[in-house]
Amino acid sequence: MNPVKRLVGVYRKNFEMPMPEEGVKMNVYTSLGIIAVVCIMLPCCLIMGYLSYVMTLAMMVEGNRINGLISEMHILSAFAMVLGMPVVFNVIFFSSDREHMVTLPIKSHQLLAAKFFHTFLAESVMEFLIFISIFIGFFIAAANSFGLLNALHPVSLIAAVTGIILTPLLPLVYCCIISLILMAVLKNVRSIKTFYRSSTVLMAIFIALFVYSFKDMGTISFDNYMDSLAADNNFFIRVCNIIFFTTPQLCKAMAWQSIPQLLLYYLSNAAAVAAILLLGSLLYQSGLYTAAALGSRKKKADKSKLNLASTNLFTSYFAKELRVLTRTRAYASNCVYINIIWPAGIALFFFITKDNESIAQFLQYYREGYDRALLIILLAVIFISFVASAMNSLASTAFTREGSHVDIIKYIPVDYKTQMYVKAAVAVAITAPFLILAVIAAAFFLGFSPLMALYYCVIALEVLFISVIIGLYLDSTSPYTLWDDEYSALRGNLNSFFNMAVMIVMGLLICGMFFLLYELLHLPLIAVYISLPVFLGIINAAAFVYGRRRIISNMEQLY
Repeated sequence: MNPVKRLVGVYRKNFEMPMPEEGVKMNVYTSLGIIAVVCIMLPCCLIMGYLSYVMTLAMMVEGNRINGLISEMHILSAFAMVLGMPVVFNVIFFSSDREHMVTLPIKSHQLLAAKFFHTFLAESVMEFLIFISIFIGFFIAAANSFGLLNALHPVSLIAAVTGIILTPLLPLVYCCIISLILMAVLKNVRSIKTFYRSSTVLMAIFIALFVYSFKDMGTISFDNYMDSLAADNNFFIRVCNIIFFTTPQLCKAMAWQSIPQLLLYYLSNAAAVAAILLLGSLLYQSGLYTAAALGSRKKKADKSKLNLASTNLFTSYFAKELRVLTRTRAYASNCVYINIIWPAGIALFFFITKDNESIAQFLQYYREGYDRALLIILLAVIFISFVASAMNSLASTAFTREGSHVDIIKYIPVDYKTQMYVKAAVAVAITAPFLILAVIAAAFFLGFSPLMALYYCVIALEVLFISVIIGLYLDSTSPYTLWDDEYSALRGNLNSFFNMAVMIVMGLLICGMFFLLYELLHLPLIAVYISLPVFLGIINAAAFVYGRRRIISNMEQLY
């Protein structure tokens, strides 16, 4: 058997979270999996498909068939490259199996190929689904404009099917090439963080390109973006056409049934993979030695800066959890700093849509005190709080982060209840400030009073407590402990995915229930304002009483 294929199979088998195979746990996790697919993956795919349909239809009206599709694919490719950079670095250079794999009778480029294709398959599943949705939206728009038979040409269908699989390839190829070159060039650096910062640099470059593309349009808005696409003068897209050069080839093959463009697309992807193998044969072995040398460099401890003061168990354990989260790059970026997207995202949303007539009219209704506008904002706060509280995975990886040493919770001189409270407190302490900042950002643009801002903060914190309890319960039930590195702990832990699904369902149910109470039973808005925190408080009390008992019981069974 081909050694690359065999290694990919080994990686895929060893880096997947084991699921319960029988009993109540199996039924629970099967149900959670269905909920996650229905409430997360399916809505994302539907939204992307609809967006593709609308953009393609708009571009076709302007006589430009493919720019809408190209723009979506470029943006997704840019995100894939930024998010894939630290993952690729970690997998090919800093994984814990590095010392074991280099001793095997396998050529360096074969080992690199196996790690690359494993990462490609593991990281691209959601992208595959999104591209299916995007292409379906494109074909529906093309059928509306040019007829079903013309849209579903065999060449177009073949291009779409292969594009679903191959489009995520080039961004990861770039990540791999950059990793190899940086490791070869920066041999004398003293910190691994230098390599991981390349992801931040990439993100800054793509954001700068996107913002610069609006320099002659006055403001950053969706309408201006669409106008620039229709006129084929968007600077961001033009640059990305060069960087992600396979995307225009695929889109031309799909839109114009071009066999030469399709063949060129295949050759381009083959050349990209060949470039990795060539660079791998030249640079990967020496890069592994550099990575090993980096890992062996230890900093001398400065004892004068150590805090040796005696503290109680709760404070000490809390500080330990906080240090692990903030000092481990994977946890810091994916669990801590990711929370900034909520206050920043809300501010950016209001800034970008400040000239939108519909948004301006809604804001006017809210400021004038229209009940329905007030209710929509209230329900939006609730739903966003549910999503934000689960998205950072702080609670749903609380036990997974212990890794193969999870049994240490049995032997350290801290009782189970204290450990559980600390893990919950850390999740709340990190998430709560960002939720409050998000409320403050909304208050700035919406203009609601400090008293109302306080009310929204209380609602958000009640939602956060519910999310933390459920996250801890899920992760204590079946933690993913046999991970290779911290990025694998986050990517492979399905408990985070399930927790997000449960929070979305709860958010939809609660928002839907109070909306129907208002619309159908004509419950006064003041009654909604009063009953909502009471209702959330009852859920918190029930979750605390039942969840605390179940979490401690699960902790006793961890080994």
